[in-house]
Amino acid sequence: MVKSCALLLICVSAFAFATAATIRDRPAAIGKPAVVVGQQVKDFVPIVRSVAERKDDGSFVFSYEGADGSQREEVGIVKNAGTDEETLEVSGSYRYFDVDGQLIEVRYTAGENGFVPQGTNIPQEITAAAQAAAEVARRQPVEVK
Repeated sequence: MVKSCALLLICVSAFAFATAATIRDRPAAIGKPAVVVGQQVKDFVPIVRSVAERKDDGSFVFSYEGADGSQREEVGIVKNAGTDEETLEVSGSYRYFDVDGQLIEVRYTAGENGFVPQGTNIPQEITAAAQAAAEVARRQPVEVK
């Protein structure tokens, strides 16, 4: 169940990033690809570095960096592989510059005890509540049926 939730989280994150900006036809006058964000057309940002590795047990690492300084990194580690207690523990981060030029950075963990984000645009109350919920889950034994 937890493994499925973590996998769902990863899929939802990937979908959100993929659909955040829609690639549009190249403007003829500029000759560069563009993306549409809301109602604005912006220049396409090339990926300058990209890494993706996956192990047979399901563990993985991936990262990429855009020419504009945006970046994402994520590591997934399978614990107790091949047992009924198998879980996927994920940790990662991303950063980008918002429309005002402000650097937004987020770090997160996700696993059997929940999702815990912290970042420049996430209220500390949310991070604290997520950490407290994860600690409660960590202390309570999980019933396997």
